[in-house]
Formats: sequence, structure tokens, C-alpha cells
Amino acid sequence: MECKVKVSSKINLTEDQDKVKQAVRNIFPIGSIKIDKNYILLQGDCSLLKNLREIMEQQRIRATARSVMESKMKKDKIEFILKKQTALMGVINFIEGNQSPLGDIIVQVRTNNSEELLDWLAPVELI
Repeated sequence: MECKVKVSSKINLTEDQDKVKQAVRNIFPIGSIKIDKNYILLQGDCSLLKNLREIMEQQRIRATARSVMESKMKKDKIEFILKKQTALMGVINFIEGNQSPLGDIIVQVRTNNSEELLDWLAPVELI
């Protein structure tokens, strides 16, 4: 499965750049990160999602994560938003509506097979 991952977060004037970077790195620890005065950008392939997948499993939120991702899924793209504040603590919290005023972590994944990616990232749990 091929995919391109883009992770971005705005750095507000009231925020510490290092804390925003740490929030992103807690969830996406690998890959080359670009930082300017107002923005953090991380790009790469599906390997960037491995830690996200592991955290979702540890937190036992795969079903919720899958539901959020499915609602935002298109044929070749999955996009979702993570709360920056909880990411700083290494915890994943999805935002289902609009972004918070302070901004959050936006994750965009382009893939040749969204269903396959979703099945890998947040597999259906059988009871």
C-alpha cells in the first residue's frame, strides 16, 4: 500500500514552538520536520503512521478512531484532526467538528486504497 502523509500544525503567538514540536513528535516521532515561525510540517510515507496506530491500540480507541476516519474518508484521502494539547501528553484525542481556536494537528493521508489503509490503521475489532 502506498501513501503520502502530511502532518501540520499552526504555531500561535501564545505558544511555545518547542511544545508544539513535542506534541507533533509524541504522535509522529519519525520523519523530517520543517518549522518556521508560524507552522510545523512533517511529511513522509505510511511509516509515519506506525506510532499513531500503536497509541490507538494502547488507548483502546481503534473503534472510535475508525469511525472518525471513516467519516472523513474519500476514495484516495483520509483527513483527521488531533488535539494538540493532549498530543503534548502523548495521548490521542480526535476532533470531530471544527478545529479549536488555538489550532490543532491536521493529518492528511493520500493513498491508492483508503479502505486498506483504514483496515491497517484502525482494524475492526471482533468481539
